[in-house]
Amino acid sequence: MINFLASLLGQLMRWIYDSLAANQVEPSNISFYAISIILMTLLVSLIIIPVTVSQQKTAENTQKIKPKMDEIKKKYSYDPQIMQQKMQELYKEENVNPGLSSCLIMIIQLLIIFALFRVMQDTTKFVFPEGIEGIRKDFYWISDLTQKDPYWFGLPLATSVSQILVQLFSMKTNPQLAEGPMASMNRTFLMMPILYFFMFRGLPAGLPLYYTMSSLIRLIIMVIMHYTIKKPNQVHTNEVKNEKVNNKTSKNKRWGY
Repeated sequence: MINFLASLLGQLMRWIYDSLAANQVEPSNISFYAISIILMTLLVSLIIIPVTVSQQKTAENTQKIKPKMDEIKKKYSYDPQIMQQKMQELYKEENVNPGLSSCLIMIIQLLIIFALFRVMQDTTKFVFPEGIEGIRKDFYWISDLTQKDPYWFGLPLATSVSQILVQLFSMKTNPQLAEGPMASMNRTFLMMPILYFFMFRGLPAGLPLYYTMSSLIRLIIMVIMHYTIKKPNQVHTNEVKNEKVNNKTSKNKRWGY
């Protein structure tokens, strides 16, 4: 599975690299190899965008049923087991699964990270079978993306910060991640960015470059979704306004205005 994904990512990177090399002049401070990773990240993010959108919709739907959740917590606070059972019944009734989409995103990201690690480990096999002599792999302060970042405050730190932003925004938009049975799992997720920092410090710099870009793209999608999906109170307010306008129009017609 990992080798298959690595082969796909390697072919995608090679296609992007060849397209850039054939039509563009390579910049002095960032190589086509680095640009290929960034563009590949964008394409992969677009491919998995249905999962990201589904996650954000789940978060918004969970926000809608929060009053019902609070009522269950208050009513069954004396017995956590019954409270959990009632919560699951509510999720089933409202067709909401707050944990599944978050876990799915995490699994997809880990699979891609493992596959990309294979690509970075053996670039000759997966991307440039004819050899990598003469191919630049630099990215600003990093001379070779197949080697680790020389600075601790570079891409590994950027990866951690971007992932923390994603987790905090997820907690803000999905109350079930900040409290209840999902809280302990989400606290574990909040520890992951710290783990990523120490892990990526010793791995090829192309990996944190991918993960940072992926997290930022995901955050942008989540923010757009959050502010474009109508909240329940907004919908209710609009309905009330429309009803008032319709009533006023009917009265005016009745009196001949």
